[in-house]
Parts: sequence; structure tokens; C-alpha cells
Amino acid sequence: MEQLSLIPPAVRGGRPLHFPRLLRERYNLLVPRQEDGLIVLTLFQKVRAGTIPRAFPERIIVETIKQVFAELGQVSGRGEESQKYDETLHRLLRHFLDKNIEEKSYQLSTYAENFCDLLEKEVHTAINPSQIQKTFNDLVLLLGHKLETIDDFRHWYHTQFFKNKNDISSQLRALHSQIEDTIEQLNDLVKNESDNFRELLIGCEALLDKIKEQADKLSSAFSSKDDIKQLLDDAALTEQFEYREMKRDVRNFFKDIEQRLINVSHTIDRIKPKINKLYNDFEKREFDRKIESFLIYLLKNSKSKFYRTKKLKDRKVHELDVFLPDNITQKDVYSDRSRLTMVDYLALLEPPAVEVRDMIWDEADLKRQADDRRAQLEREKRIDHWFKVISDDLEKKKKVDFGSYFYKILHKENDLETAIKEATQVLKEFSSKPGFEVTVKEEFQLDPKQPNVGIWKMQIKNTAS
Repeated sequence: MEQLSLIPPAVRGGRPLHFPRLLRERYNLLVPRQEDGLIVLTLFQKVRAGTIPRAFPERIIVETIKQVFAELGQVSGRGEESQKYDETLHRLLRHFLDKNIEEKSYQLSTYAENFCDLLEKEVHTAINPSQIQKTFNDLVLLLGHKLETIDDFRHWYHTQFFKNKNDISSQLRALHSQIEDTIEQLNDLVKNESDNFRELLIGCEALLDKIKEQADKLSSAFSSKDDIKQLLDDAALTEQFEYREMKRDVRNFFKDIEQRLINVSHTIDRIKPKINKLYNDFEKREFDRKIESFLIYLLKNSKSKFYRTKKLKDRKVHELDVFLPDNITQKDVYSDRSRLTMVDYLALLEPPAVEVRDMIWDEADLKRQADDRRAQLEREKRIDHWFKVISDDLEKKKKVDFGSYFYKILHKENDLETAIKEATQVLKEFSSKPGFEVTVKEEFQLDPKQPNVGIWKMQIKNTAS
């Protein structure tokens, strides 16, 4: 008669069944399908909210299955529905639901509750550097009292280190998830240009700055890990193999989180220039759009009038007067031609490839340069104005003393540089100009209103008549 074995198959022969093989056999039961996981999560949330009791009838399970299937668009015929409900309930009873046969009710298993807790923590983990700082402080404080014996250290390793290890890692996963979400938003922004492109881009940049700030705070909160490393290195348990193994595990974990924080910083540093380029591209597109709109407006609203026909050597040219729209006025435009590079046109069949370079502009410095140049142009206009005044007076009076003009310019323009440049221009122009004579005496001409400024007496004569 064959003897029955009472040893469970998983440990038959005194050894546990090979774990990967066991996992392959039960993987689809331990890791639920999408619809099964959503059903369990929905039941979990309803129980926690109090909308259904902890022990619920089969009717509630069927209603939840229908709800999830409808949300996933998995609607079947009536004949198939009943079979799918039964199959789903049978799968859930293996690990996620416990059945009370006497009361004909069901409730979530401990495995299901742990599974749902893990999902919610992973999805809704809030980055909390201050909490991590407290966790590390507790680890350091407790470790200081757990290094006397291997039993004490083992207790710290399992109840403190492992207990908080996942919470610490979840902070970094949440940080990485935020970066991935930001990258996806940027990619969607580039692929699908929206009307509020700039606002969305500003939002992405602000989110990235916040992630960088959180990463820096987490890095600061993790600084206590160095104290843990030092305590482990100084412990008298180093000779014990078990201690060395656990110590290596702790150090590898800290090394891993250090590297992950570095990766976060590097990722942000790579994204930042791309955001700046998007800003530049957006400004260029906006500028091109405004130029195009302006030119179209000019073409539609400008008027022309025939002026005359001009005969040239081999052809006639019809000259026209073009009138811009009434609401467009001419303004002085600053142009620094010294900064322009003139390139001769070459009639080639295929133009050479243009190398596009990312330009980073210092907006504040550009504004300062433009303001300085406008001030310089305005000063040159005032110098020309006063030179014309002096020239006109010379035509009338035949002789003028420049000192009076110097102080008049100083009073009205309130700019010493304008007055000095005016003196330089007058001396230069009339000294070399035929019909004029300039006399300079080394005697100061002073003005009571400007006690700290003096100029030599300079007289200009018109000797032409």
C-alpha cells in the first residue's frame, strides 16, 4: 500500500521548491489583471469610506465588477456577462477575497489590503523632506543603542532600517515620477502647439524648479546617513560575518539613494537648456507672426499714386508715390551697422546648410545697451542743435564768446558731457573752417551757478565779411 506524504509539495524532500518555479505557477494569481486589480481597489476604497461593510454580500462584488468592466469598455452580452463574473470571482477568491460560508458574505483578505495600501502609497506619495529628516534622526539615535550585541543590531536592522527603507525609497520614486510627468508635458507641448503655449511652458519650468528644490531638501535630509555610516564603521561587531553582511546592505542602500539623487539633478540640468530653447523658439515664432501680420496689413491698407514715367536707356520706369496707412507713423530706428555682417549673394543651385545655434540673451544687458545707445543718440542730436544755434548767431553777430553758450547748455541740458562735447566740436569745426577765427585765452570764465566748473575764454569771429 502506497504511503501518503504529509509534507507540503512546496517543501517536499526537506527543501523548499525552487522559488522562481513556484512564482511562475502562481504569478497570475498573485499579480492581478488590470480589471481584477481595479475591482479589488474599488472594494477597498468603498470599505474604507464606509459605503459598504467590511463583510459584504456577493451582490456588491457583482455590482463592482459591472462598474469596472463598464469603465474599461468591456461590455459583453448577457450570456457572457454571467460567465465572466463567475470567472472573475473565482480568481479573486484565490488571494484577494475571503468567503464566510456560514454568513454567505465576503471580505478583503489581508493580502488584498496590503496590495491596495502599496498601490495608494506609490501613487499618492507626497515628498516630505522634513519627515525624512526625522526618520533618519530616529535611525541614528536608535542605532547608537543597538551596537552592543549582534542581537540588538539585528533588531535595529529588521525593525527600523527595513521598516523605513521603503518609505525613503518611495520619496525618490515620487521625485522621479514628477520629473517623468514634466518631461511628458514638455513633449506634448512640443508635439501639440496650443494657444496658451507660453503659460504651459512657464508652468513646466515652475514645476521643474519645485522638483529641484525638493531634491535639494531631500539631499539635505539624507545627510544623517553619514552619521549612520560612521557608527557602523566604529562598531565592535565588525568581526562577525552576519554584521558585515547587514552593514554592507545598509551602505549599498545609502549609495543607491545618493546616486538616484545625483541622477535627478543631472536630469533637471539636461531639461533646463531645452526649456530655454523652447522659450527662444516661441519668441521667434511670435516675432515672425507679428512681422507677417504687419506686412499683410501694410499691403492691404497702403495706397499708391502714379507720379511720372521716367525714360532710361532701354526701358521706361513708372515712378509711384506710396502712402502708408494713416495710423502708421514714422519713428526713429536705432541701427548699429558696425554689428552687421554683410554677406554677398551667391547664386548656387543648393544653398549650404545653415548651422542653427542656440543663442542665450541677457535681456537686462540688452536693455541697458539699448538705453545707453538711445541716450547717446539723443546727446548727439542736442549737440547738433546747439552747434546750429551758435552758427546762426555767428552769421548775425560776427563774433561770439563761447563761454556763455557753454553755461547755457549746462543749465538747460543738465549734462556736463554734452557741454564738453559741444566745446570740442566748436573748436574743431571753426578752427579749420575758412572765414572763421578761434581765439582761446588761458583765463577761466566762471558762472556763479556752477562754482565747480570752469572753461577758458574762447572767442569765435566770422572774418568772411
